[in-house]
Amino acid sequence: MIKVAVLLYAILLYPDGLREQQVISWNLPFQTYQQCQMFYNQNATNLKDGVVVHGNSQYEKGMTLTEMGCTKVIISGNGEPKDDPKNRVAHYKLGKQT
Repeated sequence: MIKVAVLLYAILLYPDGLREQQVISWNLPFQTYQQCQMFYNQNATNLKDGVVVHGNSQYEKGMTLTEMGCTKVIISGNGEPKDDPKNRVAHYKLGKQT
């Protein structure tokens, strides 16, 4: 059985500026991109601040948020999630709201 969910994603940049870390919010599934975008729009500041705090505590101090938005994730029968970058809709890119 294949499941599809729309989830929030973020891309964080390590302080060295060379490596990125992708974070997907598995605990906030949406049925549509529109629901995800509405949630993002209502909570953008808290979401952006929260993912940076998460990145600083889980990965390395000094992480920078470079992109955040919604993505469609497909979970196949074996439970392996697939996030295709083509399915991403960015609502924030470093320095500008999209």
